[in-house]
Amino acid sequence: MKSKDVVFASLLGFISTFEATMILIAVPVISGHFGISHFKASLLVTIYVAIEALLFVPFAMIFGRISLKLGMILGGALMVIGGLLIFFSSSFMEIEFFRIMQAVGASMVLPASLAYASSIGDDARRGRAIGINHTIVSLGYVIGLPVGGLVALLNWKVLFLVSSLLALGGLAFVLRSEDIKQVSSIGRSAFGPSLALSGVVVIALNVWAGIAIVVIGLLMSFRARLPREYAKSSVSGFLHSITRNSFAAYLVFLYAYLGYNSLQYGLLILLFPLSFTFFSLAGGKASDRFGRKFVPMLAFLTMALFSLSIFVNMVVAEILLGIASGFATTSNTSYTMNSLGRENRIVGSALRTLQGTVAMSIGLSIGSIISLGSKDIVLILVALNLIAATMVLTYKLPVSRERHFRIH
Repeated sequence: MKSKDVVFASLLGFISTFEATMILIAVPVISGHFGISHFKASLLVTIYVAIEALLFVPFAMIFGRISLKLGMILGGALMVIGGLLIFFSSSFMEIEFFRIMQAVGASMVLPASLAYASSIGDDARRGRAIGINHTIVSLGYVIGLPVGGLVALLNWKVLFLVSSLLALGGLAFVLRSEDIKQVSSIGRSAFGPSLALSGVVVIALNVWAGIAIVVIGLLMSFRARLPREYAKSSVSGFLHSITRNSFAAYLVFLYAYLGYNSLQYGLLILLFPLSFTFFSLAGGKASDRFGRKFVPMLAFLTMALFSLSIFVNMVVAEILLGIASGFATTSNTSYTMNSLGRENRIVGSALRTLQGTVAMSIGLSIGSIISLGSKDIVLILVALNLIAATMVLTYKLPVSRERHFRIH
């Protein structure tokens, strides 16, 4: 596995996040175009996320056995076709249907993107590879914010045309990448936790169906045998992801409340994901050099400390929290994926990607219900990151997998 394969695989992940962010920013415009409520228009996002959540792990298990490259090609093709059909559609119902098609494609693409990075052969370079993946994929969020806001003001349908053309270009690179096939030993164990996490997202569509899926998933999880280090680091990463997404959602609602339009608040919150993107690669390199236990713990603590800057200046807070989150996310993901054998990293990547998706949904809910004052958001950021940092103290790795500086 070469670095170029990681880059090629990450391109479709970039396009998926780029499109998702553009659509999120454009929801108010789409609502006005069809004369529907914001809630109904937001179904374009909610349904997309719910389908992704339900299909991440099953598709990872299927294409991990057959061909991960084939899964990316099929997923990318569905994203292209779905976007083009939306561009030529005339009703909201048609758009919803084709959006489902795109979600199925994205559920094949996103886990594969991380799987390529985590399957790189050299343990000493895995953090760097995951950093490259996180940098490219998170650029989708960064670019999607201003582009989505601008295009939505002109012609919102062009959003889908642009994403389709980009996905078509991404497919050309995927065709040149190396293939991966892995028969996972944790596939069945991952299915229960994946159902429980997916149910959290489904609750937004149907409360009782979501609760039923969560309960079934939890019952199945009692029999799960996921590696202990993978499970612990996944929980700490999940807590941190909730704080990152809560802060991002808080910024959107804050600036919208202050009267800014979609383009303006898309630009105002740009500093946070931009800082995250620029320092993701640095976080991966740092974890390779100084240890996959030391770096995430320090980053979680720094995130908690930098949260206090919200009381001082929101722009400064966006930059500092973006830097800390970039280090925390990449270094902790590096530890998480390094705790698995290579044969389990496709399924492990799918479950890790699912956690990020669910954290985004939870963060959006938190950001929408908390007070627009600073106290509540700071309390959430500090508390959850301190818990995550405390959990890092329990991390362990085989000596052969941690070649650099370690905390015992």
